[in-house]
Amino acid sequence: AFSKRLIRLKKGQGRYWQATILDEVTPAMRIAWEEQFGPLLPILTVNNAEEAIRLANASEYGLDACIFSQNTARAKELAEKLEVGQVFVNQRPHRRPDQFPFSGVKSSGLGVQGIDYSLEAMTRVKSIRQ
Repeated sequence: AFSKRLIRLKKGQGRYWQATILDEVTPAMRIAWEEQFGPLLPILTVNNAEEAIRLANASEYGLDACIFSQNTARAKELAEKLEVGQVFVNQRPHRRPDQFPFSGVKSSGLGVQGIDYSLEAMTRVKSIRQ
């Protein structure tokens, strides 16, 4: 099954893949669940927040999620229900090693990253006694 609507944001040049939005994607479509590496955004329409949480948590991946809402208290409630490594409320995903722990769950990520966790992963305690 294919998306009914394809939106191209920019014309690609050379080996560049143009930013593409796939609208009217359904959960039965492969693109809804397969991890994409490129400027591709499938859009699934849901009836309510609970359905969105259920669909998101059904994925085998759990790296990031973003919630955009004027009601930040409700957004934080929904964030607690998501099975992901980090949730961004009213902002896009961004990270620096010194900001906060970065991790994924399920089939996403390679453990916890962040300056403290990185130092811990790269050091080993050794005792020498005389």
